[in-house]
Amino acid sequence: MTIENFVPKTRTSVDSLGFLFGAGTSFESGYPLVAGLTKEVVGALSSEERSVLDEVLTTFGKAYDDEKGTPNIEEISDMVIEHHTNSQQQQFSTLKEKIRNLVRDVILGVQNPDLSNQVLFFERLKARAFDRATDVWVFTTNYDLLLEDACAEVGLKLVNGFVGATTRCFAEREFSLVSGTVARSRFSKEGGLTVRLIKLHGSVSWFRKDPRIFEASPVAISETEARCMVLPRRTKVIETLSPPYDRLFRLSSTVLGDKCKHLVSAGFSFSDSHINETLISPKIDSGAISFANFCSEEPESLNASRGRPNVSHFCKDKSIISGRETEEGSDAWQFGEFVKLF
Repeated sequence: MTIENFVPKTRTSVDSLGFLFGAGTSFESGYPLVAGLTKEVVGALSSEERSVLDEVLTTFGKAYDDEKGTPNIEEISDMVIEHHTNSQQQQFSTLKEKIRNLVRDVILGVQNPDLSNQVLFFERLKARAFDRATDVWVFTTNYDLLLEDACAEVGLKLVNGFVGATTRCFAEREFSLVSGTVARSRFSKEGGLTVRLIKLHGSVSWFRKDPRIFEASPVAISETEARCMVLPRRTKVIETLSPPYDRLFRLSSTVLGDKCKHLVSAGFSFSDSHINETLISPKIDSGAISFANFCSEEPESLNASRGRPNVSHFCKDKSIISGRETEEGSDAWQFGEFVKLF
């Protein structure tokens, strides 16, 4: 299987192509999946913080299983935030921020992550651009910097909504600007591939100085400065209604179906109801995009759209194309195999 099998015309152009990447695309680089992240975060809590967490879980009739890492970090975050909202007690707000900081620490604690899959992915997309002015959109919920570093390695132009030098500030207009040259009042777009990266849940390189958002090398960000990262949660509606996430979601909705007509997903679990309900399902149901998903198991949250002619799922043990299910599986749910499709 190659990209031409599920996205038309990619033999000659990858323009109007977009990607949705989740934690599975960073796993082979050394970053944990949800279960691993849960175990590392809960394991780093002090005995007092663990007692506060157990109090929250007990309220919801739950108990943490250290061996399995359940409930996972997304479910834990939901319960901690809901319990704080209901009780308004400081210890639960403190626990929420401690979890956010520990998630940051786990991501930053990965030393020398393996960029080889990401580099190969961008090298192959670059070759398919044929030096013509081409935009590829990448939407991700990952906090790490693999995509940014891989673009630099390959020598690609990356647009991520920030402008500046060593410390950059968020400016949404950057996504709509086009680089090029002017000769005798004639504008010519800059050739080659441009990667337009939308990090829907923030990044370890983002920090907030209200009301503005900045980006810098993670080691240059002070511990006292608030990292701009949405907590891993099943339901992230509240946080994503505030800047810059509200603008990123609005921009993504505008791009999907217009500048991005073909969306390919990899390593994404679709456990985030907000992304499903505001971005993915409406665009699939309206026919605005064709959607190809590479995953270990078919996501139950997208069952309602599995029969649509613009939807394909390629799983470990089966494929579902336009509602027709076969036993033909695919190894491309692993990111190292996925990049070989291109």
